[in-house]
Amino acid sequence: MKKIYIFDMDGTLTPSRREMTPDFEQFFSKWANEHIFFLVSGSNLEKIQEQVPQYILDLSDGVFTCGGNQLWLNNQLSYNHEFKPSEELLSFLKEEIKKSKYPVRSGNHIEDRGSMLNFSIVGRDCSLEERLDYFEYDVKSQERADIAIQIITKWDNLDAVIGGQISIDITPRGMNKSQVLSEVKKFYSDEEYIFIGDRTMEGGNDYPLAKIMNEMPNCSVYQAGEPSAEDGYKDTQKILEELNES
Repeated sequence: MKKIYIFDMDGTLTPSRREMTPDFEQFFSKWANEHIFFLVSGSNLEKIQEQVPQYILDLSDGVFTCGGNQLWLNNQLSYNHEFKPSEELLSFLKEEIKKSKYPVRSGNHIEDRGSMLNFSIVGRDCSLEERLDYFEYDVKSQERADIAIQIITKWDNLDAVIGGQISIDITPRGMNKSQVLSEVKKFYSDEEYIFIGDRTMEGGNDYPLAKIMNEMPNCSVYQAGEPSAEDGYKDTQKILEELNES
């Protein structure tokens, strides 16, 4: 039985700088040459290509973008699940930006990625310092968790999960990372499947995939350190080294 690995992108990057460190890249590039793996991220392909060396993307069997709503094979789009947000949802998000007690608004607060919305109070154009400051604020205030709960309560056809350090991923109900496993099985059926992510707990954007894998045979889920930890990639490396030894 082959081992098929699925990585949430955040478990391989430094969350603040959104990049792969040289030491982890050296380790992972060697590992990637010897294993079967897929990558999954809430970002679009263009953003992922800024974060991960292209040769590593090329070594993967596929890259799931926009929370699993797009699949790229050899840099070609294999499928795309479109999502058009309602004006009511957009108005709600704009009102939340106004209501938030966090003082900074850096721009790019509602990013439409075609198959999902990425929402951020501080805005995706924030500086590194602002990103870290908002993350600290959110850990204390639980602002993102509160907004996500409001969304899934108001709209029974939507999912909203916390992603990264500053944002919320919004998709049609069920159109989240949970769909990744069934797609992977189209390429490799009846194998052993291993998922590594940094937000596998309830409310995190890795949870939908982690939940179904925890309920299925021949599946394992590993949490790569604390959510959005700067050194979470080290936990990913440790997990991979231990799995290689087993």
